[in-house]
Amino acid sequence: MKRRVNRLKGIFALLVMLLTLTGAMPALAVIVDVQDSIIPILSVDIQRQEQAVIGQEFTIVYNIKNISNKPAFNLVFGFTVEGDYNPFTATAPEAIKQLDSGASATMTVKYKVAADAREKTFRMTSTVSCQDALMGQGANPSYSTITDVKVTFDPVIPDLLITDIKVLEQKPDIDNGFTARIFLKNNSLIYDLRSVNLQLDGGDNFEVLNVSNKTELKVISANQSAYVDYKLRAKDTRKGNIVKLTSYFNYDNGSTKEKPAEETLNLPLSTNVAGNNGKIPRVIIKKYTLSADKVLAGDKIDLTVSIENTNTRPVKNVLVNFGVQSITSSSGGGTTTSTVFSPVNSSNTFHMDKIEGQTMVNRTITFNVDSGATAMTYVVPVTITYEDENGTAVTPVEDTVNIPVTQESKLTVISTTFPNTANVGMPTPVQAEFVNSGKVDIADFTVNLEGDFETMDASSYQAKLTIGTTNSYAGMIVPSEEGTKEGKLVVSYTDNNNETVTQEFPFTVEVTQMEEVDPGIIDGNDPNGMDPGMADGQGSGAGAFLKAHWLTIGLVLVVAGMFIYIVRLKKKSKEEFFDEDR
Repeated sequence: MKRRVNRLKGIFALLVMLLTLTGAMPALAVIVDVQDSIIPILSVDIQRQEQAVIGQEFTIVYNIKNISNKPAFNLVFGFTVEGDYNPFTATAPEAIKQLDSGASATMTVKYKVAADAREKTFRMTSTVSCQDALMGQGANPSYSTITDVKVTFDPVIPDLLITDIKVLEQKPDIDNGFTARIFLKNNSLIYDLRSVNLQLDGGDNFEVLNVSNKTELKVISANQSAYVDYKLRAKDTRKGNIVKLTSYFNYDNGSTKEKPAEETLNLPLSTNVAGNNGKIPRVIIKKYTLSADKVLAGDKIDLTVSIENTNTRPVKNVLVNFGVQSITSSSGGGTTTSTVFSPVNSSNTFHMDKIEGQTMVNRTITFNVDSGATAMTYVVPVTITYEDENGTAVTPVEDTVNIPVTQESKLTVISTTFPNTANVGMPTPVQAEFVNSGKVDIADFTVNLEGDFETMDASSYQAKLTIGTTNSYAGMIVPSEEGTKEGKLVVSYTDNNNETVTQEFPFTVEVTQMEEVDPGIIDGNDPNGMDPGMADGQGSGAGAFLKAHWLTIGLVLVVAGMFIYIVRLKKKSKEEFFDEDR
């Protein structure tokens, strides 16, 4: 079926060229076949994108691949930002002199974010233009990719971390009072935290002996640590070592944190408490957090785990190990195995000398996420081994953490065929071809033809466009009046994050009236009284006109018939495809 459609496409293109040469049909911007053209076709993908920080530089690495069988020359980069405000400036990368068929290359572009930029997500269109083998004498096609760039204050949103808790006395007097020191850190690399307010609540366990349970620090500088001391005394109702610390602060730009943060803390006290004095200490993962809700393949992710010793007795020699998640891919006739999550500047294991009784400690490990990872939630096994206070090994703890990974959706336009001119009342074709060049399937793929004219076959729909699959569209415009008319192809689909992505491809058509034939010739009445048909022995009237223009009229009818047949054949092919799926 596909071969028949391609063969009919070739015949259709040939007939259109004949009509153009005879002057019976206006010239169209027709792409006959990618394989017979010298115009190269490129795919542009984002290989790596860093976080955009106000006043700083960030890098985007683009991967360009020549997916045609023709070489491309003098590849040049450019970009635009949607809307009337552009906070970015870019250092243009060196032009790529030549990119052969099937070859790939990268362009590394350094952007600078304006110091007065506002926090916002900007839609950026990055374009790579090139020349064909005629080196500027022929076409200069360009190919684009669209990405969202989120501009923030800092690669890590400024926040206040509780890094440690200590009891200052070697032998704390629980009943009469002891001092608990809470260590804090501003995790931002460049912004200060101001008016840091802390409030400690001992609940039923401890009474705060300070003048107030509220403390304020005027400033904690970027990437700096601080501490606060609280004098505490155990209550008669004490059942454990848990206290709660509430914090809120102002950002460096004067705005206030949206809502206070509440942390549950375990004081490092070894005094026995009813219900917590078992012989075997238990160590668990109390909670874990990820630095991003959605982890994009190819990015970095910070995993913070809170390890809690639930017993009153301390544990020693604690070893936390994250299991390896592997993926296997095929290339060049062989298979390769890689790791989904690769630790950055460390191993997948970290060690702690000691965790005091009823104490929780936080540890953070940074992973690189493999760019080829399948979009799914990975269940990462975690093993915790430790010893009791006497050095006796305890049965290891087996636990898991879940890390969701997503992939980027990407739709590439292979070719478009838009008319430059058309005649009033004459159907004129519009065509386009697309390919899913991303790493995930896209759903609800829809193409709509819109403009200042009537249309035929204006809409096309496909429920799912799988990875590497192409889709073609063919429709007709039928202008009803002369003039410059605007039209566009609107393409939309649903990506793997269930968000709708829309792209538009505008075009302009000059519409004119068809050339009229002299009525006198058609009726056989020459204004001078002479029958033109009789003068040359060819007959007269409409029959003479038809006989003189039979080739042109025949070609017009054949072109219209062939186009309608191709459209119907494509519809039938898609219906058969969906029937097979069902």
